[in-house]
Amino acid sequence: MKKIMLMMAVSLALFSCGQKQGETAKTAEASADSLGGTLTTLDEKTKAIQAQIKAYQTKDSTYKGEELAENIQVYYPSDTTADLVGKKAYLADFFSNQNLWENSNFGSLRVATLTLNNGEVWTNVWGIFTAKGKYSGKDILIPVHQALLWVNDKETKEIHFYDTKLIMDELAAKAAAEKK
Repeated sequence: MKKIMLMMAVSLALFSCGQKQGETAKTAEASADSLGGTLTTLDEKTKAIQAQIKAYQTKDSTYKGEELAENIQVYYPSDTTADLVGKKAYLADFFSNQNLWENSNFGSLRVATLTLNNGEVWTNVWGIFTAKGKYSGKDILIPVHQALLWVNDKETKEIHFYDTKLIMDELAAKAAAEKK
């Protein structure tokens, strides 16, 4: 019986040492991996973006964009230069675009914030945007991905990765309706 207890104690000690070495390796690997980090969906940044999306969907005219930096830059897929610069331009675009649609919805929505080992903080948004064009009457479906960079707890950069053709078509339908 003593031999069995001794063998169990030695096995436990060896197993425990192996665990500590593994943890040390993980820590060393993380510090060497500048793009590694932690992902969460429970933080304030994620909640702020979820609230922003809800304000868009519900056409909330009281949305103030408190999470936005004064010098925010927005990049749409069509160019490598910022399409919008500044909080005022962002909010004007936000309110203008939300009024292009009826019954707008983000299905399969996923919002998560990644804090990288190099100090960068990004919130990513994935979802399926569906709506009916207010001017064209067309039903649309757009798979959406956005990456949002935070600096000093403010959203400073918003990069959109999706096909904007259906949005541009709706803007053209709006322009045609306004000419009449």
